Amino acid sequence: MKSEAEIVRLVTAFIVDEVASTPPASPLMADDPIVESGLVDSLGLFKVISFIEDNLGVKIAPEDILLENFSSISAIVRLIRGKEAI
Repeated sequence: MKSEAEIVRLVTAFIVDEVASTPPASPLMADDPIVESGLVDSLGLFKVISFIEDNLGVKIAPEDILLENFSSISAIVRLIRGKEAI
């Protein structure tokens, strides 16, 4: 199991490098809104889900695909940690 810091680093790098159409003006912080800010759109959200499943070994169920679970890096980490505990 990866540390929380490692998950934050991996997910943040993926969003900045692979999902964002334009890189954020300042470094992305764990509590920054990623959907609300436009950094991640609906297609990007599915890329993030695919990344999590493929690279972190966590299955995201359809009922988990809620804005509150993907509103920030911190929210994504909480979702991943909750799924790891199952």
